Amino acid sequence: MGASHNNPGVEPEDINTSTLFRVILVSSLVVVALVVAGFNLAHQKFKAVQLEVTQLTGYPALHETQMMGSSKLSGYAANGDGTYRIPIERAMELETQDAQ
Repeated sequence: MGASHNNPGVEPEDINTSTLFRVILVSSLVVVALVVAGFNLAHQKFKAVQLEVTQLTGYPALHETQMMGSSKLSGYAANGDGTYRIPIERAMELETQDAQ
């Protein structure tokens, strides 16, 4: 600081580190928020385009596969080997009760 008194017009070289870190932190948070928002928008757009293409082309395999998977995860059924299939939510409840 003594040098700035001897040389008028010269700025001191002090850097306020707390302000610098706050600026970096806020900038990082803004970038992360923008990236997350971008991924969410891209995912929503992908789903909308996928639905539109499926409806336009009448692509039955995708719809059929999704419906079959959904029914297997949410329904009860007897398997050919003597075991039974139950909904995934119920299976998780039973496993939680078993663990306790």
